[in-house]
Amino acid sequence: MAKDKQDIVIGLSVIICTYNRADLLKNVLQDVCQQTLADSEFEVIVVDNHSTDQTRAVAESFCQRYPNVRYCFEAQQGLSHARNRGWREARGEYLAYLDDDCQVPTQWLAVAKGIIELQAPIVFGGPYYAFYNSPKPHWWKEKYDAYHSMTYADSASYLEPDQDIHGGNLFIQQAILEKVGGFNPQLGMSGKHLSYGEETELQMRIFKALPEFRAYSDPRLYVYHLVAAKKMTIGWVIRALMAHGRAQYHLCPRNLMRFGIVINCLWRFVELPKNIIIVFFSLVFKRNRSKHPYFQNYLYESHRFREGCCGMLGFIYECVTTSLSTLFRHKPDKMSP
Repeated sequence: MAKDKQDIVIGLSVIICTYNRADLLKNVLQDVCQQTLADSEFEVIVVDNHSTDQTRAVAESFCQRYPNVRYCFEAQQGLSHARNRGWREARGEYLAYLDDDCQVPTQWLAVAKGIIELQAPIVFGGPYYAFYNSPKPHWWKEKYDAYHSMTYADSASYLEPDQDIHGGNLFIQQAILEKVGGFNPQLGMSGKHLSYGEETELQMRIFKALPEFRAYSDPRLYVYHLVAAKKMTIGWVIRALMAHGRAQYHLCPRNLMRFGIVINCLWRFVELPKNIIIVFFSLVFKRNRSKHPYFQNYLYESHRFREGCCGMLGFIYECVTTSLSTLFRHKPDKMSP
């Protein structure tokens, strides 16, 4: 249901979707509630995605202290469901989606307000940089911080059509989000299930509806994003890259579906075993131990391992399971004799 104009009563709505991370939620709420922008110019909506820890208590403690903070409970598990609940609850002209494991500088919303006043972009955002709350493993290199950061242009500018803003620091006009139907519930995290791609798919739909659309990036609009200890393991890397591969299947252009997607998947079937063999022999027999002193270094830095093994495996898995699901869902009933 479209919102009446009188329902849009504020400039910015910050939406924080969270699931069982009460300790992190407390930290990000403290940051957001200490912005230099006046409290009267923004609201904060905490969307509890069916948490079982102290999330509600933490959120309500901020609601009691800050009149512009609100709490809502979304029982349907899934980040996209939570994000959609957030914009339906919001009263802001612009929505700011912020991850619950972020740290935010005090000028974050003031910078956003300035961008809106000068540019009024449909979608905009800024970089995020890694921060840590646990010791890094012995094999970790400083340059790996870049794998867990996201930067765009060095100066404020509109991005190319094939570039999109990451969902952890994403601002979007509420009217446009409503027009395109919100986030796709088939994509995005769901509980402990890793899944990605919902913000990319959303911006693809905006571009389809508005071909002149370009996302806007400003390096001043930065946040810090937590790299938890579990993310600094090869096991996590494999899971995350497979999840990106699964998302890539759903992000394929619709005109590639059916015959084209089958060819795409078959090509990966052929390439995957070859890539696994090459990675194994390179790791065991050809690894440059001065460049890659630990096996984790080789795997972490190997494009063939990251994209040619993990990403391909995720794509193939999603292709097969989706095809089988579609096949059985549309299986015709047996004809009566």
